[in-house]
Amino acid sequence: MKFSKLISRWWQQRRERFYRRNRWHLVLDISLFVLVCLLSALSLRLSVYHPAIVDLLDGGVHNPGNAAEESLLSLRTDIVSLSDSVGKNENISWKINYRNNGNLKIEKALIGLNLSSAAFACEILSAKNSSGQNLKIKNNQVELENIDVNGSGELTLSVSWKAKKTDFPRVISGGVAVKAYAGSFSFAQEYPFADLKISSDLSVKAAIYFHSPQGDQLGIGPLPPLVGVPTTYWLIVKAVNSGNDLKNFVFSAKLPGNVELNDQQSLLAGKFTYNKESRLLVWQVDSMAAFGGDYSANFALVLTPSKSQIGNNAVLLSSLHYHADDIFSGKEISAALKDLDSSLPEDRLNKGQGIVSE
Repeated sequence: MKFSKLISRWWQQRRERFYRRNRWHLVLDISLFVLVCLLSALSLRLSVYHPAIVDLLDGGVHNPGNAAEESLLSLRTDIVSLSDSVGKNENISWKINYRNNGNLKIEKALIGLNLSSAAFACEILSAKNSSGQNLKIKNNQVELENIDVNGSGELTLSVSWKAKKTDFPRVISGGVAVKAYAGSFSFAQEYPFADLKISSDLSVKAAIYFHSPQGDQLGIGPLPPLVGVPTTYWLIVKAVNSGNDLKNFVFSAKLPGNVELNDQQSLLAGKFTYNKESRLLVWQVDSMAAFGGDYSANFALVLTPSKSQIGNNAVLLSSLHYHADDIFSGKEISAALKDLDSSLPEDRLNKGQGIVSE
């Protein structure tokens, strides 16, 4: 009763002194009372709350002072590229070392690739573990099963890539996306891999013409060719570069014994040499821009068919090859081309008119 009288007296004093003069004093007192009650309830709730903490390996919440809160589920991976650059039509080779650093046996793990740029795409073609076993690939992810605590292994991946649009710098960058599951627990983490430089997209085309693609006559002589009678054809070589600056471009081809290089040539870039003894024709361009530039060379070739070629297409050039140095990636770009003959597959007016006759 004494406590209730004290409260009543305090209330009367507050009302006479504050509340009758200004209602805001009443609102303030009620707000402070509600706030004290809420803080008291929250303190009581926190005092009895003891959550289990799952350490997500370098990124999760972890209290090192409590042994019961050690990491339950964790899968660490390290990825190593077997090369720091990759060229057109080359697959990427990656090795991935993994280890279960948690306190639970991992029932299933998924390892995939997450690229930083949408300009490139990668597809996992094959995956083997350190025992040589082929692993299951689903949705462009490698599936692993039953990894014991402290269990580890090594994956070897073969990955194809393609450029979906132009992007600079020309690098494949990103990380290995890892997911692991054990019962009701799950784990997700991404580990970055080193940037992989992409070589320039250099294409070279060499073709023989009697009439140009525009229909102009370039060649001279009988068509189809006749034994012992010279026929002049034109070799047109074009190089198209896209991606990185190149240097030291070289195209080379060998002329057969019954084909000679005419004095007529037309070069829009670079220079050429011809060795009569080795019969090797070489076209060189010191530098090629990453984009643009008209890199082409035209040569007149004179064929004098022999009797041994009757009934066949006559070979005009063999051992065609080109190479260039990619300044950005440091790789050499090189390829061989098919031999060229008198069948004229690229000449729309004279295609197939190459069989030697008497």
